[in-house]
This record gives sequence, C-alpha cells and structure tokens, in this order.
Amino acid sequence: MIVKLTKSIAVVLALSSFTVVNSVSASDNASQNSLQGTSQNNSKEDIERIGITGSVPLLFYKDDMQAAELDFYEMFNALNDNKKYKVLCRKETRLGSRIKTRVCYPQYVLDRMAEETQDALSSGAGYPSLQQIEFAVKDEREESIKYVEELVKSNPELLHKLIQLNEKQALYAQKKAQVYPD
Repeated sequence: MIVKLTKSIAVVLALSSFTVVNSVSASDNASQNSLQGTSQNNSKEDIERIGITGSVPLLFYKDDMQAAELDFYEMFNALNDNKKYKVLCRKETRLGSRIKTRVCYPQYVLDRMAEETQDALSSGAGYPSLQQIEFAVKDEREESIKYVEELVKSNPELLHKLIQLNEKQALYAQKKAQVYPD
C-alpha cells in the first residue's frame, strides 16, 4: 500500500514539474522574443554561477597512514623469524585522559616495560616512563633496525609496503601542516 502511494506521489510530482517547466519555458520564450531587440549579453551576464570545491578531511589521511602502517607491520611479522622483533599494536590511554590511541611496540620493548614495572612494584619506586624504557633498550633498538633493514632488502613486497607507508606519512604531514600552519 505504501509502495503504491509512494509511486503515485512520484508520478504526480514528475508530471507537475514537467508542466511547470513547459509553462516557464514558454513564458521565457515569449519574453525572450520581446527582449531580443535590447541585448542578448545582459541575459548571459545575469546568470549566477555557483562553484563547489570539495576537500578531504585530515582524518582521512591519518586513517590511510595508519592502515598502511598496520599493513606493513602485518607483513613484517609474517616474515619475521625473531620473536623479540615482532611488532604488537594495542590501544592505550594517556595519563589524565580516557581517550585511547593505538600504539605499536616491538616485543623487546614490551618485555623491558614489564621488567621495569615489576621492579618498580616490588621496590615501591615510581613507574618507569617511556623515555626511560627507550633509553634502556637503546642497544636492542639498533640491532632491530639492522634486522629490519636486512629483511626489507631481501623482500621486495615488504620494501614496497614500507615505501607506501613513508609516502602516506609524508602526505599526512603535508596536509596537517596546511590545516595547522603553526
């Protein structure tokens, strides 16, 4: 019943708009014939033009970059033989916030975080900061960079994904600088 009613309303609207267009075009033809003696340039100048420009939101570029990053890590983890260099991503909340952000760490960083946190809990000291953890794993980080370089050199697909990731990171940084010129 509703479908038939909707179809009949659509037909009525289509017919009414057709008659309106015909009557408007007929009146336009009559008025145009009477004004042909004045000037045809005035009618062209009176036409209003509306330009529409679209823009892609900054979040699109950020999501695209993060998808490329996850794609690279997924392939890297599939090709990786050493468990301590496996990259794991998770959502974490920052201190003083409830908003979760995605962060990715190699396994050796996560292991060191667990060790340092366990030591802090048993000794009553403060929790280690990310800067302290990064300093503690500085040597392992250099080893992991060499390992990743060798893996990327030996696998052209992984190299292609890394290039895509770098391009998307650069594009996001460029668009972000345009939006926030600080």
